[in-house]
Amino acid sequence: MTMPSTPSRVIFAGGGTGGTVGPGIAIAERLLDLEPALKILFVCSDRAVDRRLLDPGGWSCCPTPACSPSAKPQAAFRFASGWVRTRRLVREILADPSRTRVVALGGFVAPPVVREAVHRGVPVDLLNLDRVAGRANQWIAKRAERILTAVPTELPGALPPTGMPLRRCVLPEGSAETCRLSLGLDPDRPTLLITGASQGARSIDQFLLHLLPRHSDWFDGWQILHLASEDSTARLEEEYSVSGIHAVVLPFLDRMGAAWGAADLAITRGGASSIAELTASRTPSIVLPYPWHEDNHQLRNATELEQAGAIVIRGDPAKGLAAITALESSLAILLRTPDARAKMKASFPTADDDAAAILARVILQPFEPSS
Repeated sequence: MTMPSTPSRVIFAGGGTGGTVGPGIAIAERLLDLEPALKILFVCSDRAVDRRLLDPGGWSCCPTPACSPSAKPQAAFRFASGWVRTRRLVREILADPSRTRVVALGGFVAPPVVREAVHRGVPVDLLNLDRVAGRANQWIAKRAERILTAVPTELPGALPPTGMPLRRCVLPEGSAETCRLSLGLDPDRPTLLITGASQGARSIDQFLLHLLPRHSDWFDGWQILHLASEDSTARLEEEYSVSGIHAVVLPFLDRMGAAWGAADLAITRGGASSIAELTASRTPSIVLPYPWHEDNHQLRNATELEQAGAIVIRGDPAKGLAAITALESSLAILLRTPDARAKMKASFPTADDDAAAILARVILQPFEPSS
């Protein structure tokens, strides 16, 4: 099929986590800066986190029944059923495939979308977001016209890395005092940000619930912004109140730029977007990579910053007593040592160019269609 070189419609395929959807939104923002008439659609998962990210910006989306693959019989059936139904939805979306481009963001939503796009002759760009490409990205890379990557990757044929595309709302605006006030915090008090990323992290929440009764004195003079899993929010609010610590506990915050701008120190996951966000704000951080990924890609995401001295990496509390002890020790030291935090802040690399704008320009570039 002969395809026009410049798209009039871009379909972003991916979902299930903020780290997948967020970079797509960042690129979509810059695409509309360049081509205001461009039509944009997100083909996403049916998880609530996707709508939490997409709805505030008014982005058009099509939730799908796609789900993660599994060897367990029931889950394998759901995966196969979700694959077929997702392709059926995409078939309708691509009824007129002319001047359409698919941008695959990775994860379990993207492969059935890519399969249908390739079947219908629609060109596909893969956006790789992790240093260790997951199975979905490895599969998509063999079918994509171009492999765009935010970070160095071993995927063959990838273009040079651009840096992580970041939504405008995750970039700090204004002073730390302004950011704190916007979140209901004391503008003059040092702030600890605790975040388990877009879906929260129960192991981090549980760590704080066990730590506060024993060591609430560590937080004297501090205040806390805790972005928690929904089922931990009420218990955390109660424990902070009992401990006499001023804290704002939220199950979700779209304006992460205000959170990073408010923070003097953070405890966070090691997803690619989280690492990029804390780098953009130069926030000294204790990074707790998600402990159950087979490829340890969150650890790989964070290693370079630890080597530079900007962050420390510790094991997730779910890993047991040794991990908890190491985490408690690092937190106690950083809470009471402003010089150590200042040294970490100064160790961040210089800011990259606007990766989302670079990627938007690439997506709009003409390329030779497949024969």
